[in-house]
Amino acid sequence: MTDQLERLKTALHSRYTVERELGRGGVATVYLAEDLKHHRKVAVKVLRPDLAAALGPERFHREIEIAANLNHPHVLPLLDSGTAEEQPTALPPDRPTAFLYYVMPYVDGESLRDKLAKEGEVPIAEAVRILRDVVEALKHAHKHNVVHRDIKPENVMLAEDHALVTDFGVAKAVSDATGAIGLTTEGVALGTPAYMSPEQASADPHIDHRADIYSVGVIAYELLTGRTPFVGTTQQELLAAHVTQTPDPVTRYRESVPPALAELVMKCWEKKAADRWQSAEELLPQLEALATPSGGTTPVGTVPVSAVARTKKIVLAASALAVVLAAIVFVTLLPRGSGVALNPDHVVVAVVRNATGDPSLDQLGERAGHWITQGLQLAAIQVTPWVQALRSWTYVQTESQAGRVRDPIRALAEETGAGIVISGALYIEGDNLEIQVDATDASRGRLIGSSAIVTGSRDDQRDMLGDVQQRVMGLVAVRLEEQLDYLPSEMLGSAPTFEAYEAFSEAMAFHHRQEYSEAILHFRRAYELDSTWAQPLLRMNSALSNLGRRAEQDSVNALLESLGQRLTPYERALVQAGRGTVDGNLQLALLGYRRAAELAPGSPAAYNYANTALRLNRPREAFDALQPINPERGFFRETPLYWQVLADAHQGLGDFEQALEAGRRGCALHPQDAGCLHKQAVALAALGRIEEIWPVLDGIEASTSVRYRRRNLVLVVEALQFYGHIEMAHAVAERVVNWFESRSSDEAASTGHRRLYGRALFLAGRLAESQDVLESLVHEYPESVEFRGLRGVIVATRGDSVQALQDAEWLGELNRPYLRGQHKYWTGAIAGALGDRERAVDLLRQAFTEGQYLYPWSWSSLELDVLRDYPPFQELIRPKG
Repeated sequence: MTDQLERLKTALHSRYTVERELGRGGVATVYLAEDLKHHRKVAVKVLRPDLAAALGPERFHREIEIAANLNHPHVLPLLDSGTAEEQPTALPPDRPTAFLYYVMPYVDGESLRDKLAKEGEVPIAEAVRILRDVVEALKHAHKHNVVHRDIKPENVMLAEDHALVTDFGVAKAVSDATGAIGLTTEGVALGTPAYMSPEQASADPHIDHRADIYSVGVIAYELLTGRTPFVGTTQQELLAAHVTQTPDPVTRYRESVPPALAELVMKCWEKKAADRWQSAEELLPQLEALATPSGGTTPVGTVPVSAVARTKKIVLAASALAVVLAAIVFVTLLPRGSGVALNPDHVVVAVVRNATGDPSLDQLGERAGHWITQGLQLAAIQVTPWVQALRSWTYVQTESQAGRVRDPIRALAEETGAGIVISGALYIEGDNLEIQVDATDASRGRLIGSSAIVTGSRDDQRDMLGDVQQRVMGLVAVRLEEQLDYLPSEMLGSAPTFEAYEAFSEAMAFHHRQEYSEAILHFRRAYELDSTWAQPLLRMNSALSNLGRRAEQDSVNALLESLGQRLTPYERALVQAGRGTVDGNLQLALLGYRRAAELAPGSPAAYNYANTALRLNRPREAFDALQPINPERGFFRETPLYWQVLADAHQGLGDFEQALEAGRRGCALHPQDAGCLHKQAVALAALGRIEEIWPVLDGIEASTSVRYRRRNLVLVVEALQFYGHIEMAHAVAERVVNWFESRSSDEAASTGHRRLYGRALFLAGRLAESQDVLESLVHEYPESVEFRGLRGVIVATRGDSVQALQDAEWLGELNRPYLRGQHKYWTGAIAGALGDRERAVDLLRQAFTEGQYLYPWSWSSLELDVLRDYPPFQELIRPKG
């Protein structure tokens, strides 16, 4: 297995650092790994090779995706799944070249199987609690039409005092595979034989959620007796027993099991599904009743109900003594005093205060704190364990009531070392309950965020607590998210659900890699999960703008505008900027981004402010806008965009050495980034150090982004031409053309390749070939402004004024939305190529007024080459601020 571990490390190295094997099951091998993106421990489960081969990636991901849609405190969530490709070199022909894997949080605990192996039967109260948690998870899954099919102790993890069910969706995928390849190994068929319902054992094709109820009965039997009900030497014997034999009563092996509990277990066991508990929803109240004294069991730390009346005073005295003892223990063991260093990334949760005046709801506040803590643990957020938090809060409350603590929130932080304290209150509004939770920066004593108010009735407290848990997980995750930590709390808006935050975080990863189409899909998913959160729409707006998808951007911006006062001032400023971008009003966009940057210094709004200033040919303003940004923190640490814009600002100001340094620093932090390499080449061209451009070209050709390397190769040629290095420009242009012609047939067939290949041919002086490429693009995309315009420039340069004028006329008559001056830009470029430079500059001036960019590197565009020495054009491109 060492060989597989090493292969897996190599295959997953870009996303996970695989550390060691944790164990093997019939379905998958489990490895401990670190998630490199979120810096958290995870469990990576790799499907058995024969199962992976039978399933195939598509069917596997379709089934495993089921788990991604389950969100419940007792369901271990699916974090990721995928196909990890191996390098095919030097692999034996019979070895698979890919792993099918899925990723779940690493639970620092044990499985129920581990517990049973060590202890055998468990205390009755603990058994009921574990069963209740499992059935709660099944209730949630069945509500979403998900049947587990393989409920067994190996698939129940124990964390602190909670049970979590794992591997939803896996059994269905495996059953598909076993049906395809006929596997019968234990743990791989349609379930695990010792826990399999009669309908599964007899291969009934009509299996529903009641099969899971049967398996719960088997687990209950084992928890209470230390043994499974049937014992067989072979798999076939076990399967036959489930179909034909009646198990011995639980009480035969453990007489202390209450009759109600024994009856509940046996009803799970009915051979006919119609005779069992019909749903987890029906079974859950039975377990809830058993978990209370009146239900027939005596949980640890309680007094039987029959003795309550005569021992009330003793119990109260004991409780008071316990509080005092707890205080004494904490005085001894926990840090005291205002000098305690608080960890800004550590969270502690207080009991939610009962402000209803109804003492019967006191327990709900404690349960809320417990659920919130558990949710934060599952989100891999550093949080004080609930048992310790509860004891600390009890001590703080005691001290506060005695007048020895002025600020309970600060005191709780000092007790636990947590920099963030979660607190809240429970209210009654009409017939409903309401909970709102706050997050406080304990070091500064200020509120850093609040959850939306969660409303529910007394009858659906669990759903209400689940909503609170999601909101607080989202609130804390957002406040700890480096991508957003530049935003003051009052500018962040409402806290999202954790599901929405996770989708947003995934979208941002794509956005950093400039994979905007994928980012848009995940931003949309984040908004669908929580439509009260504006951040996904704002970022989607940016991605759509980068792709030039104006109609979609317009729709998203209109949706944001409709939110009105629900948005924070920062968000409204960004919406104003988005409106200016869509409409081609760059002055309006500049005002919006400037305002947003003032409200949140150092944020991406400052970058957008600088970028928009550059588009208006204001490099000094762009440079100043970048100054509050720390490029090695948060959003900017993950992307080279800051360095690219900084280089452009220096270039526009004529500070070429500084532009070169900015490009180099960007590449030092983001090796092989084609954009930063291009900025170096432009600066070198301006400095006349053209021989140093060759190794920069090598770097661009080796960069990982096909889209950006071909674009930046062409831009290097244009920069050389603009700064007067004509011979070098032609030599590089030939190299770039050869590079385009060496691409694979699939890549060469893409529109992006052909568009830039045509420009490279033009720069190399191969006008006829360039025209052929553009003719094919115009034929394929007859409504494209750019293709029609570039063809017009090429034919005008070749002397075909008739075709050039026809293209100019077509462009001049255009009247469609979102042109933003693009048609006038190309009409002006054609006029310049035909020798009418006065008309060309006039049209370009109109184009820039209507929203066409006057970016510094746009000055060197090949279509404007004939205007370089024309004084009105030189005045037009002179920096304005």
